[in-house]
Amino acid sequence: MSQDVNSSATNGAGGGLKSTLRVAVPIVALMLVIFGVTLFSQYTQKPQEKEDDAGSGPASVSNTPPLVFFTRTRMWDPPNITWPGYANLPLLAPSYDPSKENKFEFSPQDRVFAGFYEPNKEKVRGAAFWFENRNAKPVTMQLKGINCSACSGGRLAAIPPDVTRAYLQRTALAALPIGTFNAFGVGLADPAADFSKLEWTKYKFSEHPDATYKVPAAPATPDKWTPQWGILELQFAVGENPKIPLQANFATVVDGTQQVGAHEFSIYFAPAEAFAVSRSAIEVGEVNQLTGDREYQFLVYSATRGPGSEFDDLTPPLCDIQAPTGIAPGKFVEVTKIERLPDSDLQSVAAEVARGGKFSRVQSAYRVTVAVRPKIGDSQLDIGLMERTIHVTAGGAKPQSIRVTATVRGAVWLATGNTEVTVPTFNSRAGTVHTETLVTETAGMELVLIEDQCTPRFIKYALTKKEDRGGRGYYELKLDVPPGRQTGAIRDDIKNTDAVVVIEVKGPKPQRMRVPIKGRGQN
Repeated sequence: MSQDVNSSATNGAGGGLKSTLRVAVPIVALMLVIFGVTLFSQYTQKPQEKEDDAGSGPASVSNTPPLVFFTRTRMWDPPNITWPGYANLPLLAPSYDPSKENKFEFSPQDRVFAGFYEPNKEKVRGAAFWFENRNAKPVTMQLKGINCSACSGGRLAAIPPDVTRAYLQRTALAALPIGTFNAFGVGLADPAADFSKLEWTKYKFSEHPDATYKVPAAPATPDKWTPQWGILELQFAVGENPKIPLQANFATVVDGTQQVGAHEFSIYFAPAEAFAVSRSAIEVGEVNQLTGDREYQFLVYSATRGPGSEFDDLTPPLCDIQAPTGIAPGKFVEVTKIERLPDSDLQSVAAEVARGGKFSRVQSAYRVTVAVRPKIGDSQLDIGLMERTIHVTAGGAKPQSIRVTATVRGAVWLATGNTEVTVPTFNSRAGTVHTETLVTETAGMELVLIEDQCTPRFIKYALTKKEDRGGRGYYELKLDVPPGRQTGAIRDDIKNTDAVVVIEVKGPKPQRMRVPIKGRGQN
């Protein structure tokens, strides 16, 4: 091969290239050595073989299983391997035990294993497990158990040794500096790319609970270029609540011998919605008219959708902001920016999502900016608990919600310091009367009750002015719950809303105060 490289180079360039080749050829040889060592130590790891009595091939090795599988687990292997010990694996693989070394065996196939799928019981998925038969006799492989026979199947194909030879030699060439791609990684990750004409034995495990496969014997005169390789592909469908991991057990035996083996395979995957949001709540804390605007951000990302995905790309999200019934949402909470993140940022997005307690592949993502404004012109947020809900939709998928809350401080507050009126539990048949004291920032401030917005309407509300003292104003708020009208948590069952009392601070710039009512009547 070196002669071909030198000949081609010399015919295509001047003498200056000859000196370059004197450096390049040793590099090529070194890369071939690295390729050989990597391939045959990492993937085959053959024990010493001895000729059998007839001298016709490798003898059966009794202390090794009939088939040698390169890996027996499959799960998405995130590119960011700096996450120490894959600490977030339990979120996808609940049985993961970090105290046990080599619990998972990662391979190039894991790096491209999707791992996350939108539920579809009709769609068949597959995970490939490569193996080698090192015996001079065929091997029989039989299914012994699987934890979801209704949603799985399997197929097996033996790779003809001459096909393997051509593949390995082509792979070696692809590893050279003059190669255009590295088929080694591609081939192992996607067998169909190079082995589309293999003959497969296929079974649905629900119909064949004892599915049996045959693997040919190793070549009579094997070498490292012609091993008897094969592919077992376990197939599965992803429903809303799949059994994770999918686990299958097989038994193997070298035909005509007592050499047997057992193999357990695990496939870790997760059903995923078309998109997810990185947080479920934005807690603003306390604000007032002097606080100023605040900005918050959240991510809209997809584990399944992106450029070239079978599920299509993730479309820009739509954000609809809603307020509790009876309140105009206004623009006190507003989405001000939605930006698509470049592919180069997706790895950091996955890490950010993981820090928030989730473990997910990220195929595409948007960053959404939300502004919270206590005051817009002469308009102000109502005093008390402010609540808004951002409903996010994308691509027709099920909406996701983010709750935005803040405690708005103003010129009026409850003397208890609470943000809600709490009515002690009372006898429903007897009813109850409960009072609270309101304090105004300065003496002389006028408060009025907005009765038509207080709920539920069967409660009798009253607001009475008390004597000012210490430069403050005081009012008494009375709630009279009639006998026999309230059983269970106090709320407006007619409007299906929470209970609330609404008070307005009169003046040049009036501001309302909405105070939730909590309590329970029982028999």
